[in-house]
Amino acid sequence: MRKIALAFGFLLLLLNCEQAPSTSTNLIHLIPQKSAAIVRIPDWEDFEASLQVNEPINLLKETQLHQSLSAYAALFQHFEPQDDTYLSFVALGDDDFDLALITKNHPKLISKDSSFNQQAQTYDYEGTTINSVAINDDYLHFFSKDAFFIASTSKLVLENAILQNNTGRDPIDASLEQMIKTSNSSSPNLYIKGSYYKRILKHTIPQLKFQSSQTPFNWLALDIDLDNKDALNFSGVLTSSQDGNQTLDLLNGLKPASSKLPAVAPAQSRAVVSFSNPDWETYKENLAAKRNASAKEFTVANEAFFKSIDEVAVVYTQTDQLLLANSGNVSASELALAPISTEIERFRDLPIYQVSDSTFLEEAYKELLNPGITHYYGFVENHLVFTNTLTHLKDFIANYQNDATLKNTVGFSELSKKMSDASTLSYYGNTEILSGYISEKLSKKQGKILNQIDFTDYPAVMLQLVQADDFTYVNALTHKISAKTEASQIVQVASVTLDKDLLNAPQMLHNYRTKGQNILVQDISNTLYHINASGKIEWKKELDGPILGEIQQVDLYKNGRLQYAFTTPSHFYIIASDGTIVQPFDKDYSEITQPLAVFDYDRSRDYRFIIAQGSALTMLDREGKKVKGFTYTQAPSTLKNAPQHIRFGTKDYIVIQLENGQLEILNRRGETRIKTTETFAFSDQPVFEKANNFLVFEKNGTLSSISQSGKITRKQLQSGSDTQYDRLQKTEAILTPEQLSINNKKITIDLGIYKGLQVLKVKNAYYVTLTDLQNNKVYVYGSDGNLLPNFPVYGASELDFGSLNSATDLGFVTKGEPDSIIIYQIN
Repeated sequence: MRKIALAFGFLLLLLNCEQAPSTSTNLIHLIPQKSAAIVRIPDWEDFEASLQVNEPINLLKETQLHQSLSAYAALFQHFEPQDDTYLSFVALGDDDFDLALITKNHPKLISKDSSFNQQAQTYDYEGTTINSVAINDDYLHFFSKDAFFIASTSKLVLENAILQNNTGRDPIDASLEQMIKTSNSSSPNLYIKGSYYKRILKHTIPQLKFQSSQTPFNWLALDIDLDNKDALNFSGVLTSSQDGNQTLDLLNGLKPASSKLPAVAPAQSRAVVSFSNPDWETYKENLAAKRNASAKEFTVANEAFFKSIDEVAVVYTQTDQLLLANSGNVSASELALAPISTEIERFRDLPIYQVSDSTFLEEAYKELLNPGITHYYGFVENHLVFTNTLTHLKDFIANYQNDATLKNTVGFSELSKKMSDASTLSYYGNTEILSGYISEKLSKKQGKILNQIDFTDYPAVMLQLVQADDFTYVNALTHKISAKTEASQIVQVASVTLDKDLLNAPQMLHNYRTKGQNILVQDISNTLYHINASGKIEWKKELDGPILGEIQQVDLYKNGRLQYAFTTPSHFYIIASDGTIVQPFDKDYSEITQPLAVFDYDRSRDYRFIIAQGSALTMLDREGKKVKGFTYTQAPSTLKNAPQHIRFGTKDYIVIQLENGQLEILNRRGETRIKTTETFAFSDQPVFEKANNFLVFEKNGTLSSISQSGKITRKQLQSGSDTQYDRLQKTEAILTPEQLSINNKKITIDLGIYKGLQVLKVKNAYYVTLTDLQNNKVYVYGSDGNLLPNFPVYGASELDFGSLNSATDLGFVTKGEPDSIIIYQIN
């Protein structure tokens, strides 16, 4: 059971087992015999996306286990299941596995990739056509029949399924079927067959040795919770054969109790396995059944001692192990141990004893805990400590008295808060020390990879087995535990890798559900990614070209559910937050030259959209129809920037910058409202507002002001084209190669290549942001000109800034590596 607990700790399991609606059982009967492990996936795309952003899983991405599973996943990349899907790892020989995918058939299940379909070879087996395709160095075989689809790395698995279907044989394990029916149907599930459990571990950790070859349990069923990208949670049940022969049967009839011993284990313990058992007699009956002995005649040496304790725990240090016992009656414990004890010395005013029977603990717990032999023990308050050497006993006493115990470590204390107060068997593991221990049981290369993983944010794992109502419930967890941060500390929430390099900087857009932000970004293949604030890719959509400018948000249905509106060089799109195109805004154009202009004159959501094609303009209404009353359909020159809507008081202005330097200021109908008599050397910046005047920042560093009467006033801010300018309300920012100015406050900046100067408003405050592309640093200043604490941070593009997960927290997004974005949160 020691190895069972160790392995469960490695699985990084979970919190609360819940009763849920039964899952669909139509596919269950196609699960192959000799299935060692089965994963049920209710939503293939969501499962895949959750795995990609889950940090505990990604910590292991360089390990052979992760890469092997990724290679398996690559075999199925041409399939897109839409219903329940079962992935079955089928035992093959002594140490290898075949893989089978079982799902419901549908018309779009198999990719339309022509190369994939052309490579497929077919053969007939018992009237069914089986397809075979070579993928890298592996072969994948698949067939569909009636409503089902099966793919496997083994022809034999498919042929057995066909025979089974033709003959009506049903190989399903009845206990597995029952567990699947009662699992949580809304989450992914994992099922492990007890008879293959050790083979799975041996396949993963080749040099791992087991005390016994006996089967520890019948089935393990777990619900996989991936909702929190910073955690890995599992909950479920273990079943046994109920004949007393399996290790799990030793827990039959026991009641859970509070666990006290792990908290007092040394702080640098590798692992702790604790058994809470105030009912010795019931455990003794289970032990007799396990050893095929008569319960009436069965005895264990020194039973009086075992009756006096209510918990035992095996503690694995970095060099050895020791056994702790919690005495419910210290006097009774002392009396029971007296016949086999000799006091040999005192250490820190505590007596140390040597025992004449070094195996009595092993005799009672060898199947469950494998405590090993002990020669020495001592009392520390109401705890007993048994060790094989005097050194380890003294070390424990010193750590205990110095309070260097697990209860004072952040990993143990934080995870304990999320676990049940009572358990039958519990497990704690220190991930860093465990990884070092396990690396020694791997190949040299794999051991080195494991040792290089930084588990700082995931210092511990915990697992509980809770025996109740004739079931053994499993709860296990690991989650991110960072040191407590000071105010305004910047935390990297996620780094999200795209399929290809970024085409443009990521953009944050309002999430109407959470009141926080979603992130949209396009890669060089023109694929648009929709990413939530935690870094999970929610959907991807292939577009026909690069998005021009920024994505706008609109509320076409006036119900608060926002959509995304934008243009590419040949298309006008409006897309809902779930990635579906909103009709009729799926419009083709010959050549669009400017970003989409969206006007909402009276904030009534009766939108006007302007499509610019060179010098031609088309205005559409919120139904996608051409606005006939807009007369400015042909400009005298090509547009320099997208049209803008500016409002001063009750007056609306449409402002258009032209390549010939002309500034058009129109009314809603497209008629000239203010005539300008001079031309401008327009930059790439929009027209700004100041004191009911229009401001034009020219590329030579001149700031020109145009009044509503048409009077033009020019001011030279800085000579040269390297000057950047931005303004929002009363916050003004000017950037030259030598300095940054915010509201006339001069700020010296380091040497670099600065781009992306922006003034942004978030939660009624104004911020100035910019990026040093030479040194990959992003800066955020307050409107008072002071750099926010802990800036700059790493970033390789201009950033977008806003309330991240809700309306109360700040965050920003920027480019990381060429193919990734970074999401930061400001605490």
